[in-house]
Amino acid sequence: MKTSKDLDAALRRLAKKYAVDVPDRWILQSTAGAASPQRTTLAPGWALPAGAAESFVPLLHWRSQRRFVELKRLVVGRTVAPVVMCRFSCQTTGEPMGLDAILYREFDLIEWMNDSPIVSVYASVVAGRFANVLVRLQNGVIGSIEAGATLPTGSQPDVLDRHEIIAGRGLASDRAVDTQLPQDSVYVFTAKGVEKYTDTDAELFGLDDEEVSLVRAAYDLASQPDSADALRRQHRRLAALVKTAQESDRVRRRLDTEGAQ
Repeated sequence: MKTSKDLDAALRRLAKKYAVDVPDRWILQSTAGAASPQRTTLAPGWALPAGAAESFVPLLHWRSQRRFVELKRLVVGRTVAPVVMCRFSCQTTGEPMGLDAILYREFDLIEWMNDSPIVSVYASVVAGRFANVLVRLQNGVIGSIEAGATLPTGSQPDVLDRHEIIAGRGLASDRAVDTQLPQDSVYVFTAKGVEKYTDTDAELFGLDDEEVSLVRAAYDLASQPDSADALRRQHRRLAALVKTAQESDRVRRRLDTEGAQ
């Protein structure tokens, strides 16, 4: 992961190219850091507490990743329809994304892709590191989420995930059907080992997918600064959903979420 200074510099270069104003007080970081009244910190939503200060803006940067954009497009365009079920899984090493961070991201993805809020949650958590979660959306779609911070430290890749959308007509996935591990575009076999390259953004060459999506999400915010309030509202909602999942595991039953009808 690049340093916060590198990411912030990449954001400002991209914004300058398209004459988009980035306030001097803004700083883009891959982690939350300490609050400061002198600056506005843009950081991944899962890294921020539920009651984050106004000096923070939570970024839901996974929404900028091409694979998720394309899945949403298939749903919105009714290429796969009607959506019946979503099967999501995500495994990490636990650093920096622990179990709560994974659930935060997956809850947002399932709501965003289906344009419908989660109305009930049933969760079973093991040792605070692995969870099976069933959710129901307001539009009737059922979601199954497997989340785990169980990969050994140093694993490459350090995130293994898969997102499938099952519909009455068709099935969509962000991974090839028979793919067990994410594939890279270029493999170079050298005396020092295998080197892999997957640059997906010509304007942000050298950044990995996570870094690219952070910069793109911050750029989108600079283009539409009024969206900051909506991001903060969704952040509070997602933090509440994670707490609901924890409570569901504690009481061993399905729980309705705030606003469920």
